[in-house]
Amino acid sequence: MTSTLIGKQAVVIGAGMGGLTAAGALADRFDQVVVLERDTLPSEPAYRAGTPQARHVHALLLSGQRALSELFPGFEQDLARAGAVPLRAGLDVRVERPGYDPFPQRDLGWSRLRGVTADDRARRATAAWKAAPTTTLRQRCRVKEVLASPDGAAVTGVRCENDSGASETIAADLVVDASGTRRPTLALLQSIGRPLPEETTIGIDLGYATCIFAIPDDASTDWKGVMTFGQAPQNSRGGLMLPLEGNRWMVTVGWAPR
Repeated sequence: MTSTLIGKQAVVIGAGMGGLTAAGALADRFDQVVVLERDTLPSEPAYRAGTPQARHVHALLLSGQRALSELFPGFEQDLARAGAVPLRAGLDVRVERPGYDPFPQRDLGWSRLRGVTADDRARRATAAWKAAPTTTLRQRCRVKEVLASPDGAAVTGVRCENDSGASETIAADLVVDASGTRRPTLALLQSIGRPLPEETTIGIDLGYATCIFAIPDDASTDWKGVMTFGQAPQNSRGGLMLPLEGNRWMVTVGWAPR
């Protein structure tokens, strides 16, 4: 079934998971979708300044995995080919929790993929649609301002600094701010005299550190990962160890300062 177009051009700010999925959803609704990314995206799995949390353990939940597969056909197969490790929910990860000795192991009937850095997931999602004539990914392009009509009733595009350092204006019928910083949207609201949204700050008071280890040859084959939790509130320490591609473990330990 042919999708109904709702505009000529949409601009997405940011090529993280949020920006790429937004672009995938908009691709059939606009003549052209332009994704503007301030960073240079590595061609191989690597960390970058725009995704500081990528160095720590992440989990792609089943609903998100299914949604990405709908947006980008072949997404799960692509991750598997890249070395992502399948984890059988409730069965492949050993859990240590006070009051449960041992914590029950059950096959919950579904799997999720673990491994491949979070940023690389985004780049592999990009591969599913970047060849389409309706989408363009521009790297090293920093958005400086979201533009509005004179009466402030509509967004008309963005002003950005391109990879050569020159200022450029890109017209748009829709702008999606997936920058993760909120700055473009907040600056727009201030420029047109609109109130800023109310903010709520929640402090988690948590410290954590992550390191990657090679899985030893004599490691157990009965499980693929481990999670351990202390008895709160007396012991607020915990940790998890999950597999990565390349026969590695990513280990994160966390604690809540008293």
